Amino acid sequence: MIIVILMLIIVFLLPVAVIFRLNYGSPYQDYLLNKHVPPYLEKTGYADEDILEQHTGYPNESSNKDYFHTQYIVKFKDEPDITYYYGVRKKGKIVKQFCERYSPKYRNISGPTKHSEDDCVNYYDNK
Repeated sequence: MIIVILMLIIVFLLPVAVIFRLNYGSPYQDYLLNKHVPPYLEKTGYADEDILEQHTGYPNESSNKDYFHTQYIVKFKDEPDITYYYGVRKKGKIVKQFCERYSPKYRNISGPTKHSEDDCVNYYDNK
């Protein structure tokens, strides 16, 4: 009887868990990014007054396997048209900025911008 109940729970909870993960991302990864990226930004010299928007995001495509799939998205007040992406490395929980940036105004951003970091990591490497 207990085995039947456990099987029914697994059969019903597994699809719910998969649908939740696909729609809302991983709560564990959200927690890690919210824990590590804001202190990193503060340590880098950014205050809350410098940041227009910051939150976690879940990209549609696969990313660098060394980093968690969920990203931290930041827009700065002095560059509101450019979106910066940060990731947390799986080993060591080190925060890095991804070299790829997005802007609907400038389209392809190939050179450095005001808030780009020299030691950024390519999002599409190590897929």
